[in-house]
Amino acid sequence: NKGMLTGGRLEVKNFSVSYYGYGRKVEEAEFSLDEGEVLCLLGAEGSGKTTLLRGLAGLEESEGEVKIGGRELFSLPPKEREICYTFGEDSLEKKKTAAENILKPLKLRGASEEYMRQRLAFAARLTGAENILREKVKGLPPFYLAQIILARAFVRETNLLLLDEPLSSLSFTQRKRLFDRLRAAAGEIGGRIIYATERPYEAQGLPDKVGIMSEGRLVQCSPLSEIYKDPAHRAAVEAFAPEIALLPARAVKAGGWAVEIGGEMAKCAPLLSDVYDGREVIAAIRREDVSAGGKLPAKVLGVFDDGKCRCLRLGVKGGELLCAAEGRVESVSIARAAFVFDARSGFRIDKAAEKLPV
Repeated sequence: NKGMLTGGRLEVKNFSVSYYGYGRKVEEAEFSLDEGEVLCLLGAEGSGKTTLLRGLAGLEESEGEVKIGGRELFSLPPKEREICYTFGEDSLEKKKTAAENILKPLKLRGASEEYMRQRLAFAARLTGAENILREKVKGLPPFYLAQIILARAFVRETNLLLLDEPLSSLSFTQRKRLFDRLRAAAGEIGGRIIYATERPYEAQGLPDKVGIMSEGRLVQCSPLSEIYKDPAHRAAVEAFAPEIALLPARAVKAGGWAVEIGGEMAKCAPLLSDVYDGREVIAAIRREDVSAGGKLPAKVLGVFDDGKCRCLRLGVKGGELLCAAEGRVESVSIARAAFVFDARSGFRIDKAAEKLPV
Protein backbone atom coordinates (compact mmCIF):
# COMPACT_ATOMS: atom_id res chain seq x y z
CA ASN A 1 0.00 0.00 0.00
CA LYS A 2 1.93 3.00 -1.27
CA GLY A 3 -0.25 5.32 0.79
CA MET A 4 1.36 3.86 3.92
CA LEU A 5 4.95 4.43 2.79
CA THR A 6 6.62 7.31 4.60
CA GLY A 7 9.53 9.43 3.40
CA GLY A 8 12.17 11.01 5.58
CA ARG A 9 14.66 9.91 8.21
CA LEU A 10 14.29 6.91 10.48
CA GLU A 11 15.08 7.98 14.05
CA VAL A 12 15.42 5.44 16.85
CA LYS A 13 15.87 6.82 20.38
CA ASN A 14 16.18 5.12 23.79
CA PHE A 15 14.95 1.88 22.22
CA SER A 16 15.01 -1.11 24.56
CA VAL A 17 13.75 -4.63 23.84
CA SER A 18 12.71 -7.42 26.21
CA TYR A 19 13.09 -10.97 24.89
CA TYR A 20 10.72 -13.80 25.74
CA GLY A 21 9.93 -12.29 29.13
CA TYR A 22 13.50 -12.50 30.42
CA GLY A 23 13.93 -8.78 30.88
CA ARG A 24 15.77 -6.30 28.71
CA LYS A 25 18.11 -7.82 26.15
CA VAL A 26 18.77 -4.63 24.19
CA GLU A 27 19.38 -1.42 26.12
CA GLU A 28 18.60 2.09 24.87
CA ALA A 29 19.72 1.81 21.25
CA GLU A 30 19.91 5.08 19.33
CA PHE A 31 20.60 5.64 15.63
CA SER A 32 19.24 7.34 12.54
CA LEU A 33 18.98 6.21 8.92
CA ASP A 34 18.07 8.32 5.92
CA GLU A 35 15.82 7.10 3.13
CA GLY A 36 17.79 4.88 0.77
CA GLU A 37 20.56 4.15 3.31
CA VAL A 38 21.78 0.76 4.52
CA LEU A 39 22.87 0.04 8.10
CA CYS A 40 24.97 -3.06 8.66
CA LEU A 41 24.42 -4.32 12.19
CA LEU A 42 27.57 -6.20 13.23
CA GLY A 43 28.07 -8.33 16.31
CA ALA A 44 28.93 -11.77 17.61
CA GLU A 45 26.27 -14.38 18.32
CA GLY A 46 24.30 -13.30 21.37
CA SER A 47 25.23 -9.62 21.05
CA GLY A 48 21.60 -8.55 20.53
CA LYS A 49 21.32 -8.15 16.75
CA THR A 50 18.29 -10.39 16.30
CA THR A 51 16.58 -9.03 19.40
CA LEU A 52 16.97 -5.46 18.13
CA LEU A 53 15.58 -6.37 14.71
CA ARG A 54 12.65 -8.28 16.23
CA GLY A 55 11.92 -5.31 18.46
CA LEU A 56 11.88 -2.95 15.47
CA ALA A 57 9.61 -5.39 13.66
CA GLY A 58 7.17 -5.31 16.56
CA LEU A 59 7.69 -8.99 17.36
CA GLU A 60 9.05 -8.41 20.89
CA GLU A 61 8.07 -6.11 23.72
CA SER A 62 9.86 -2.78 23.40
CA GLU A 63 9.93 0.79 24.61
CA GLY A 64 11.37 3.99 23.18
CA GLU A 65 10.85 6.05 20.03
CA VAL A 66 10.83 4.81 16.44
CA LYS A 67 9.95 7.60 14.00
CA ILE A 68 10.04 7.95 10.23
CA GLY A 69 9.73 11.45 8.88
CA GLY A 70 8.70 12.59 12.36
CA ARG A 71 5.82 10.09 12.48
CA GLU A 72 5.75 7.64 15.39
CA LEU A 73 5.78 4.25 13.69
CA PHE A 74 4.49 2.14 16.58
CA SER A 75 1.40 4.32 16.96
CA LEU A 76 0.16 2.73 13.72
CA PRO A 77 -1.51 -0.71 13.49
CA PRO A 78 1.09 -3.36 12.50
CA LYS A 79 -0.28 -3.78 8.95
CA GLU A 80 0.18 -0.05 8.29
CA ARG A 81 3.82 0.17 9.42
CA GLU A 82 5.20 -1.53 6.28
CA ILE A 83 8.12 -3.18 8.06
CA CYS A 84 9.52 -6.39 6.60
CA TYR A 85 11.54 -8.79 8.80
CA THR A 86 13.36 -11.56 6.94
CA PHE A 87 15.42 -14.44 8.36
CA GLY A 88 16.49 -17.92 7.21
CA GLU A 89 15.07 -20.73 5.11
CA ASP A 90 12.79 -22.02 7.90
CA SER A 91 10.38 -19.29 6.86
CA LEU A 92 9.78 -20.88 3.44
CA GLU A 93 6.87 -23.17 2.55
CA LYS A 94 8.60 -26.21 1.06
CA LYS A 95 5.65 -27.58 -0.92
CA LYS A 96 5.09 -24.36 -2.85
CA THR A 97 7.06 -22.92 -5.76
CA ALA A 98 9.67 -20.24 -5.49
CA ALA A 99 7.28 -17.72 -7.07
CA GLU A 100 4.50 -18.60 -4.62
CA ASN A 101 6.85 -18.08 -1.69
CA ILE A 102 8.12 -14.81 -3.05
CA LEU A 103 4.63 -13.44 -3.67
CA LYS A 104 3.13 -14.51 -0.35
CA PRO A 105 3.50 -11.06 1.33
CA LEU A 106 1.67 -9.39 -1.56
CA LYS A 107 -1.11 -11.97 -1.68
CA LEU A 108 -1.73 -11.49 2.03
CA ARG A 109 -2.22 -7.80 1.29
CA GLY A 110 -4.65 -8.43 -1.56
CA ALA A 111 -2.39 -7.01 -4.28
CA SER A 112 -3.58 -7.07 -7.88
CA GLU A 113 -2.32 -9.71 -10.32
CA GLU A 114 -0.65 -7.06 -12.47
CA TYR A 115 1.16 -5.50 -9.51
CA MET A 116 2.33 -8.94 -8.33
CA ARG A 117 3.60 -9.78 -11.79
CA GLN A 118 5.64 -6.56 -11.91
CA ARG A 119 7.07 -6.97 -8.44
CA LEU A 120 7.93 -10.64 -9.00
CA ALA A 121 9.92 -9.73 -12.11
CA PHE A 122 11.62 -6.92 -10.17
CA ALA A 123 12.61 -9.11 -7.19
CA ALA A 124 13.73 -12.02 -9.38
CA ARG A 125 15.94 -9.72 -11.45
CA LEU A 126 17.63 -8.24 -8.38
CA THR A 127 18.42 -11.64 -6.90
CA GLY A 128 19.07 -13.61 -10.10
CA ALA A 129 16.17 -15.97 -9.34
CA GLU A 130 14.46 -15.78 -12.77
CA ASN A 131 15.21 -19.39 -13.68
CA ILE A 132 13.89 -21.02 -10.49
CA LEU A 133 10.51 -19.30 -10.11
CA ARG A 134 8.55 -22.43 -11.13
CA GLU A 135 10.62 -24.81 -9.01
CA LYS A 136 9.23 -26.35 -5.83
CA VAL A 137 11.19 -25.16 -2.81
CA LYS A 138 11.60 -28.63 -1.31
CA GLY A 139 14.93 -30.12 -2.37
CA LEU A 140 16.46 -26.90 -3.69
CA PRO A 141 20.09 -26.28 -2.63
CA PRO A 142 20.88 -23.57 -0.06
CA PHE A 143 21.97 -20.99 -2.65
CA TYR A 144 18.58 -21.08 -4.40
CA LEU A 145 16.78 -20.94 -1.06
CA ALA A 146 18.73 -17.82 -0.14
CA GLN A 147 17.80 -16.25 -3.48
CA ILE A 148 14.12 -16.90 -2.71
CA ILE A 149 14.43 -15.44 0.79
CA LEU A 150 15.99 -12.25 -0.54
CA ALA A 151 13.51 -12.00 -3.41
CA ARG A 152 10.60 -12.27 -0.98
CA ALA A 153 12.11 -9.44 1.05
CA PHE A 154 12.58 -7.29 -2.06
CA VAL A 155 9.11 -7.92 -3.52
CA ARG A 156 7.44 -5.57 -1.03
CA GLU A 157 7.76 -1.81 -0.94
CA THR A 158 8.58 -1.06 2.68
CA ASN A 159 9.41 1.69 5.12
CA LEU A 160 12.00 -0.53 6.78
CA LEU A 161 13.55 -3.79 5.56
CA LEU A 162 15.16 -5.91 8.30
CA LEU A 163 17.46 -8.70 7.08
CA ASP A 164 18.52 -11.05 9.88
CA GLU A 165 21.54 -12.98 8.52
CA PRO A 166 19.63 -14.34 5.50
CA LEU A 167 22.83 -15.74 3.95
CA SER A 168 24.17 -17.56 7.01
CA SER A 169 23.78 -21.08 5.57
CA LEU A 170 25.94 -20.41 2.49
CA SER A 171 29.61 -20.98 1.76
CA PHE A 172 31.90 -17.95 1.53
CA THR A 173 31.79 -17.89 -2.29
CA GLN A 174 28.00 -18.21 -2.39
CA ARG A 175 27.56 -15.55 0.29
CA LYS A 176 29.73 -13.17 -1.69
CA ARG A 177 27.73 -13.71 -4.89
CA LEU A 178 24.41 -12.93 -3.23
CA PHE A 179 25.84 -10.21 -1.02
CA ASP A 180 27.14 -8.43 -4.12
CA ARG A 181 23.60 -8.57 -5.53
CA LEU A 182 22.19 -7.19 -2.30
CA ARG A 183 24.67 -4.34 -2.34
CA ALA A 184 23.83 -3.51 -5.96
CA ALA A 185 20.09 -3.75 -5.30
CA ALA A 186 20.06 -1.44 -2.27
CA GLY A 187 19.67 1.69 -4.38
CA GLU A 188 16.69 0.26 -6.28
CA ILE A 189 14.80 -1.12 -3.30
CA GLY A 190 14.19 2.23 -1.63
CA GLY A 191 13.12 2.68 1.96
CA ARG A 192 15.73 1.87 4.58
CA ILE A 193 17.61 -1.41 5.10
CA ILE A 194 19.17 -2.90 8.24
CA TYR A 195 21.31 -5.98 7.55
CA ALA A 196 22.55 -8.06 10.50
CA THR A 197 25.71 -10.14 10.28
CA GLU A 198 28.57 -11.61 12.31
CA ARG A 199 31.05 -11.06 9.48
CA PRO A 200 33.11 -7.84 9.39
CA TYR A 201 33.90 -8.22 5.67
CA GLU A 202 30.19 -7.83 4.89
CA ALA A 203 30.06 -4.63 6.91
CA GLN A 204 32.99 -3.38 4.86
CA GLY A 205 30.94 -3.94 1.70
CA LEU A 206 27.98 -1.75 2.72
CA PRO A 207 28.82 1.92 2.26
CA ASP A 208 26.50 3.88 4.55
CA LYS A 209 26.66 3.01 8.26
CA VAL A 210 27.88 0.22 10.52
CA GLY A 211 26.33 -0.43 13.92
CA ILE A 212 28.48 -2.33 16.42
CA MET A 213 26.51 -4.54 18.83
CA SER A 214 28.05 -5.80 22.07
CA GLU A 215 26.27 -7.39 25.03
CA GLY A 216 22.88 -5.95 24.16
CA ARG A 217 24.08 -2.43 23.39
CA LEU A 218 24.54 -0.57 20.15
CA VAL A 219 27.94 0.80 21.14
CA GLN A 220 28.69 2.75 17.96
CA CYS A 221 26.80 3.60 14.78
CA SER A 222 28.80 5.55 12.19
CA PRO A 223 30.28 5.34 8.70
CA LEU A 224 33.03 2.71 8.71
CA SER A 225 35.73 5.31 8.04
CA GLU A 226 34.86 6.99 11.36
CA ILE A 227 34.87 3.68 13.22
CA TYR A 228 38.37 2.91 11.90
CA LYS A 229 39.64 6.33 12.91
CA ASP A 230 37.87 6.71 16.25
CA PRO A 231 36.44 3.49 17.71
CA ALA A 232 34.04 4.18 20.59
CA HIS A 233 34.24 0.64 22.00
CA ARG A 234 36.74 -2.19 22.12
CA ALA A 235 34.33 -4.32 20.02
CA ALA A 236 34.99 -2.03 17.05
CA VAL A 237 38.74 -2.70 17.31
CA GLU A 238 38.18 -6.44 17.65
CA ALA A 239 36.00 -6.44 14.51
CA PHE A 240 37.98 -4.26 12.14
CA ALA A 241 41.57 -3.91 13.36
CA PRO A 242 43.21 -7.30 14.01
CA GLU A 243 46.59 -5.57 13.80
CA ILE A 244 45.80 -3.58 16.98
CA ALA A 245 46.44 -5.40 20.27
CA LEU A 246 44.07 -5.01 23.20
CA LEU A 247 45.99 -5.56 26.44
CA PRO A 248 45.06 -5.23 30.12
CA ALA A 249 46.90 -2.30 31.65
CA ARG A 250 46.91 0.09 34.61
CA ALA A 251 46.22 3.79 34.09
CA VAL A 252 48.76 6.10 35.69
CA LYS A 253 48.60 9.89 36.02
CA ALA A 254 52.05 11.18 36.93
CA GLY A 255 53.04 14.32 35.08
CA GLY A 256 50.88 13.14 32.19
CA TRP A 257 48.69 10.13 31.52
CA ALA A 258 50.20 6.75 30.67
CA VAL A 259 49.34 3.06 30.86
CA GLU A 260 51.56 0.48 32.54
CA ILE A 261 51.76 -2.96 30.89
CA GLY A 262 54.03 -5.50 32.61
CA GLY A 263 56.39 -2.80 33.81
CA GLU A 264 56.47 -0.96 30.47
CA MET A 265 55.03 2.59 30.49
CA ALA A 266 53.27 3.81 27.35
CA LYS A 267 51.96 7.34 26.91
CA CYS A 268 48.28 7.86 26.19
CA ALA A 269 45.83 10.71 25.69
CA PRO A 270 44.38 12.28 28.85
CA LEU A 271 41.58 10.18 30.32
CA LEU A 272 38.07 11.45 30.98
CA SER A 273 38.45 11.55 34.76
CA ASP A 274 41.09 11.32 37.48
CA VAL A 275 39.03 8.45 38.90
CA TYR A 276 40.84 6.17 36.42
CA ASP A 277 44.24 6.84 38.02
CA GLY A 278 45.51 3.45 39.22
CA ARG A 279 42.59 1.53 37.71
CA GLU A 280 42.69 -1.46 35.42
CA VAL A 281 41.95 -0.46 31.80
CA ILE A 282 42.30 -1.92 28.30
CA ALA A 283 45.02 -0.36 26.13
CA ALA A 284 44.92 -0.51 22.32
CA ILE A 285 48.44 -0.81 20.90
CA ARG A 286 49.28 -0.27 17.23
CA ARG A 287 52.12 -2.31 15.77
CA GLU A 288 53.99 0.81 14.66
CA ASP A 289 54.24 1.87 18.32
CA VAL A 290 56.02 -1.35 19.33
CA SER A 291 59.79 -1.88 19.01
CA ALA A 292 62.21 -4.56 20.11
CA GLY A 293 64.01 -4.04 23.41
CA GLY A 294 62.30 -2.71 26.52
CA LYS A 295 60.86 -3.69 29.89
CA LEU A 296 57.96 -5.87 28.69
CA PRO A 297 59.05 -9.52 28.31
CA ALA A 298 57.97 -11.06 25.01
CA LYS A 299 58.03 -14.43 23.28
CA VAL A 300 57.85 -14.97 19.53
CA LEU A 301 54.71 -16.96 18.65
CA GLY A 302 54.71 -16.67 14.87
CA VAL A 303 54.34 -14.29 11.95
CA PHE A 304 51.44 -12.00 10.98
CA ASP A 305 51.25 -10.77 7.39
CA ASP A 306 48.24 -8.76 6.18
CA GLY A 307 49.82 -7.66 2.90
CA LYS A 308 50.75 -4.28 4.35
CA CYS A 309 53.39 -5.36 6.82
CA ARG A 310 55.08 -8.57 7.88
CA CYS A 311 55.34 -8.61 11.66
CA LEU A 312 56.24 -10.91 14.50
CA ARG A 313 53.40 -12.14 16.71
CA LEU A 314 54.60 -11.77 20.26
CA GLY A 315 53.16 -13.22 23.44
CA VAL A 316 53.27 -10.69 26.29
CA LYS A 317 51.62 -10.28 29.67
CA GLY A 318 47.86 -10.31 29.13
CA GLY A 319 47.80 -11.26 25.45
CA GLU A 320 49.57 -10.79 22.13
CA LEU A 321 50.87 -7.86 20.11
CA LEU A 322 52.63 -7.28 16.80
CA CYS A 323 56.10 -5.89 16.23
CA ALA A 324 57.72 -5.03 12.89
CA ALA A 325 61.02 -6.64 13.82
CA GLU A 326 63.03 -9.62 12.65
CA GLY A 327 64.88 -12.39 14.40
CA ARG A 328 64.86 -13.05 18.11
CA VAL A 329 62.87 -10.69 20.29
CA GLU A 330 62.83 -11.17 24.08
CA SER A 331 61.33 -7.86 25.17
CA VAL A 332 59.61 -4.83 23.70
CA SER A 333 58.96 -1.17 24.39
CA ILE A 334 55.68 0.60 23.63
CA ALA A 335 55.75 4.26 22.63
CA ARG A 336 52.06 4.98 23.16
CA ALA A 337 48.58 3.55 23.46
CA ALA A 338 46.36 4.59 20.56
CA PHE A 339 43.11 4.29 22.57
CA VAL A 340 42.14 3.41 26.13
CA PHE A 341 38.95 1.54 27.04
CA ASP A 342 37.14 0.90 30.31
CA ALA A 343 37.96 -2.65 31.46
CA ARG A 344 34.33 -3.43 32.39
CA SER A 345 32.09 -1.61 29.91
CA GLY A 346 34.53 -1.66 26.97
CA PHE A 347 33.77 2.00 26.13
CA ARG A 348 36.50 4.46 25.21
CA ILE A 349 37.68 6.61 28.13
CA ASP A 350 40.35 8.90 26.71
CA LYS A 351 39.21 12.50 26.24
CA ALA A 352 38.92 12.21 22.46
CA ALA A 353 35.89 9.98 23.12
CA GLU A 354 33.87 13.00 24.27
CA LYS A 355 33.42 14.08 20.66
CA LEU A 356 32.48 10.68 19.26
CA PRO A 357 28.96 10.08 17.92
CA VAL A 358 27.87 6.81 19.55
